[in-house]
Amino acid sequence: MVARGLRRFLGAVLLFGLAMPGIATAGDVQIDLDPALDLFGDQIEVIQGYNWGGDWALAFGIYDTGASVVTLSATDRAFFDLMGAPVPIKVPDGAVADAIDGVIVGDVSMPMTFWTDGLHAVSFSWDAFLGFDFSYDLTGGVTVPGVQVFVGTETGSAQLPNIAGTPIHFGTIPGGSLPAAKVDMLGYEFDLGAFFADDPTWAPLFAGIVLYMPDLSFVAAGTRLAGIPGTTTDPVRIPLTPFGPENYSNPGDEVTVAPNPVQEQVSLGEALATVTNAVFLFDTGAAISVISTAIAQALGFDLNSPETTIDIIGAAGSPITVPGFTVDWLALPIDTDFDGVVDGQLRFTNAPVFVADLVEGLDGILGMNLWNSAREFLYDPYDPLGPSLQATFLLQRETLSPEEQEALGSLAEANPLFGQLFGISSGPLSFPRFEIRGGPTGGEVIPEPSTAYLLALAAGALGLCYGRRRKTSPRGAPITAV
Repeated sequence: MVARGLRRFLGAVLLFGLAMPGIATAGDVQIDLDPALDLFGDQIEVIQGYNWGGDWALAFGIYDTGASVVTLSATDRAFFDLMGAPVPIKVPDGAVADAIDGVIVGDVSMPMTFWTDGLHAVSFSWDAFLGFDFSYDLTGGVTVPGVQVFVGTETGSAQLPNIAGTPIHFGTIPGGSLPAAKVDMLGYEFDLGAFFADDPTWAPLFAGIVLYMPDLSFVAAGTRLAGIPGTTTDPVRIPLTPFGPENYSNPGDEVTVAPNPVQEQVSLGEALATVTNAVFLFDTGAAISVISTAIAQALGFDLNSPETTIDIIGAAGSPITVPGFTVDWLALPIDTDFDGVVDGQLRFTNAPVFVADLVEGLDGILGMNLWNSAREFLYDPYDPLGPSLQATFLLQRETLSPEEQEALGSLAEANPLFGQLFGISSGPLSFPRFEIRGGPTGGEVIPEPSTAYLLALAAGALGLCYGRRRKTSPRGAPITAV
């Protein structure tokens, strides 16, 4: 059920003014965040396909640059078993991971071909009596052969979601190019009015409401973003560094792993305190941003008197409470003229962060809440100038009205499947943070600080993150099958 208190909260935060990002000085870009609206951010939902010699087995998942593995949830594994296509297992109980409150144990799959693409690859249809139906287009996306997947089990890793982690960048896109991941934060239009046009119950509530959600597509490495005049800032380039090992060519009996992208010169400021040269993970799987206890203390935050708290459930299912604060500013080095030389800063002001300690070598997480004002971003591990993240930012953004929030909350109550598909949930946030044990040489710990399947409470993801509103769809037509 969607809590009435949360609905009142969502209506209240929409009364706050939305700051417009703008250029502070030549070479610098400043993004002013709202601590209420930007507490959480969008995750990037995708379609994931697994193939071990027959038909594709498809599921919904998340694109997660903070995950060094590809995963298959225990729930979808059971469904594949039921459909007569059991997942081939190479090492039962061979995938072991440390969670925030326990240990996750899963199976290592036999090598399989993995495919993933953004939401544009699926079409939804709705029948008032039969419910949801889906059709898929498998002609795009990225395909990776020979992946050994972390497969969840009901007894050892029941909360593990489907994750398209960084091993997908070992694959190719149609035409044979290495893949860079381009995310259009407003790229997937879900016209609720058209979708429910033939349903007398829901049609009146959703007439004219269009949800804009992030859509992932894969483009050739070396692609450069272009700004939209009058709508976005010019693109900026943020240099990144690979963090962690890879074993794609010879995983042995381990799951396939790949490095995660980090920024090694993050700086933060709170009042007169400043932290520099912090190492932060760029993590599309995390809806929140995180700082370590050491950085929180260096900035002068009182961990016993947080501004806010959230409950996190780890793999063992025992909720823990983590404190949250608003840091005056968080800055990343940028290359504004794309020549490989840092010449400015991307500075987020009033940035909401939560405090949790990660694996050794990481001081924090650049979560998706920082990118709520972004129009597009592009992660390119094969950038000729070095691994990078490019981004453009909107000059103005919109949210759903309180009435539209209420309608979406009612839909989530009445149809749990709709809520699951679009990030609506009830209860505490789910956060299966863990590390994969083992590796190419069998001994080291492979950093897995993310797989942050943070589901926004109730309609929070739709209202505070997904909610970009327009009264008419440019296509003016319902979503139909591919």
